[in-house]
Amino acid sequence: MSTDRIVVGVDGSEAASRAVDWALSWARAVGSPVTIIASEAVPAGKTAESPGLGERAQHVIDGELARLGERSGEVEARALVAHPVTALLGASAEAGAVVVGTRGAGALQGSVVGSISGAVAASAQCPTVVLSPHSPTEFDPTGSIVIGFDGGESSLSAARLAIGAAQAEGRVVRLLQGQADVPAGADPLDPVVEALRAEYPDASIEFVTAAGTAVEALTEASHEAAFVVMASEGHRGVPRFLLGSNTRAVVQSAHAPVIVLTARSMDRPWPVRDDQG
Repeated sequence: MSTDRIVVGVDGSEAASRAVDWALSWARAVGSPVTIIASEAVPAGKTAESPGLGERAQHVIDGELARLGERSGEVEARALVAHPVTALLGASAEAGAVVVGTRGAGALQGSVVGSISGAVAASAQCPTVVLSPHSPTEFDPTGSIVIGFDGGESSLSAARLAIGAAQAEGRVVRLLQGQADVPAGADPLDPVVEALRAEYPDASIEFVTAAGTAVEALTEASHEAAFVVMASEGHRGVPRFLLGSNTRAVVQSAHAPVIVLTARSMDRPWPVRDDQG
């Protein structure tokens, strides 16, 4: 069981409440505490000490606790005065995972919650779990872990984290690439996969090259997966970080929670069961 805290960003939206519900079911399975955070940015011309600031965030927290009812005792709640991205990134430094919701197609680029979800996923210091409207509201204790895999260093690091989690929980790991994305003349990945199997002899590791693009293959595989894991190929910019196009597309279309890993979070395992159950 894990004692790593699961942090959930809330803003009063249905997407955020779905993320809270899913995170609570995950936390029960892995033994993690849960913190929900609502945060209100400081408007131009005001300071964090300006009268009334923080009331909106507290209103969101009060509403979410009321919605949870008896389950409200399962969470710690924080209303903060800071930009929501800043608040969640700060919490990610000590968290086992940050969970955020999106509103679906186009959400990461357009909507308020979506833009926050994308920025957090691209730059958090721990794994970020992003849930689209297609995602379930309950943690799946038995499904496979599907990984977008191209044999590069980032996807290898993500694969090792996923294999470690799968071994702890008795899951199958499925390394997946899309045939349409394989460059002409590229070396086959079978030797790389065999090296992983030798490194983790007790793990159940499958390697699949599916027709179509990686995004199409991962979206299809997500229907029966507990998690989809993406090593983001995003670009670090100033003043914000951006997710890569494949990660952004998978997050919007997946039917399972998507764990996004970047260079900042690639060495941070997410909370898992350790009882093989």
